[in-house]
Parts: sequence; C-alpha cells; structure tokens
Amino acid sequence: MRRIRTWASRISGLDNPRTARLVAAAAILVSLTSDFAIKRLFLAKMGEWNFRTVLPGLLDTHYAWNRGVSFSLFWQNSDLGSAVLAAVLMGVIIALAISAFRTPRPIVAGGMGLIVGGALGNIVDRVVHGAVFDFLVVRLGSHPLFVCNTADLFISLGVFFLAVDLLFLSGAESG
Repeated sequence: MRRIRTWASRISGLDNPRTARLVAAAAILVSLTSDFAIKRLFLAKMGEWNFRTVLPGLLDTHYAWNRGVSFSLFWQNSDLGSAVLAAVLMGVIIALAISAFRTPRPIVAGGMGLIVGGALGNIVDRVVHGAVFDFLVVRLGSHPLFVCNTADLFISLGVFFLAVDLLFLSGAESG
C-alpha cells in the first residue's frame, strides 16, 4: 500500500491544466484514429477474419452490427430512432469532452479523452452505417460474454483510468 501512495503522490505532482488538456487531446486523437483504422481493416478482411479464434477461451472474431448501445440496449430499427439515439449520445460526448478539457488532472483528462474518442468512433459508425460495427467476442472458456469493438475497449480503458484516479490518486495529496 505504501508503494501505491508513493506512486500516487508522484502522479499527483504532474497536475496542471495545460498538461491535462494535451493529454485529453492526445487520448481523443489516438483512440479515434486507431478505432477508425482497425475497424476499416476488419471490414476489409471480413471474409478471411470472421469466426476466427484470437486467444482460445478468451477472444474470437465475429462480425455484428449493433443498432443499440452497450450490450445492445436501446436497440433501434428505424432511421428516426437511430438519429435520436445518436443525438442523445452526442450530448453526452460533448459534456465529457468539456469536462476532459477543464480538469487539471492528466489521468482524469486522459480517461475522459479515451471515453470521448471511443464514443466518437462508435458515433461515426452509427452515422455512416446506421449501426456500430462490433467484431470481438470476449469469452470465458466456451461461454461468450459479449461482442465489442476497439472503441468499446478504449471506453473501458478510460473508465479504468478514472477508477484508478478515484481509488488511488484523489486522496494522494492529502496523505
């Protein structure tokens, strides 16, 4: 526990708004461009890479179009429903982006930036294709848990960074 506090104190010493804004911008740019490139690659290799095992018992490929949000919640079958869903999600993304650029904490800015970049990647899919392109099946042995994409992985990584800040770094300066 002592090492975590020492590590947390060092990271907290980096807090300043300029650094945080740069981290947020870099996280958004890296996650959005990586997601775009990887999705295009998987779409181009659809015939070859669909239904492949990547890591046995953990990760497979299976191509799917998700018209909802996470875990296919709020599934939309109409263009109007998809447009409304995209508009609501854009409102959330804008609020997160504003928060990412206002925080003085680089790890928080980076986490929010990854969430924003991943969410923008999924919004681009929704606008261009009418659905989000998912291609990774996460498994626990022979049991599939969920289907996701690189944008979802960036969103999850961003949430992880926010949790690390909340659990280990927020109290580091107090002791």
